[in-house]
Amino acid sequence: MLIGEFHFGVPADGLGAGLVQTMNQVERAKGYRYYIEQAAALPGFLGAHWFAWGDEPVLGRMDGENYNIGFVDAMDRPYPELVAGAKATHARLLDVHSGKVAPFSERPKASSAGTPASPWGL
Repeated sequence: MLIGEFHFGVPADGLGAGLVQTMNQVERAKGYRYYIEQAAALPGFLGAHWFAWGDEPVLGRMDGENYNIGFVDAMDRPYPELVAGAKATHARLLDVHSGKVAPFSERPKASSAGTPASPWGL
């Protein structure tokens, strides 16, 4: 299984949250960890692609989409929470995939009500 693209977004700084919304940047990092590690625990998992490196423009790209979904903002500044979450996951990914350790299991919150932000069923 190769996942073509996925993301988690936050409605912040004049940008939309994207297709899958998290409550804040901390929850966004949890979403990354949860999604990748749950997928990596599957024996047929080969990899996944995060969409996209940078946030989309506030005024929107050619189709008007303006999501807060990048690893970096429009000024090329990394989101520290997301980077830390990715580093934590990547350090243990081989152990998760081989079954040596359990995958990260805390689902991200999509709102202050605590709704999980995982429409993909992982």
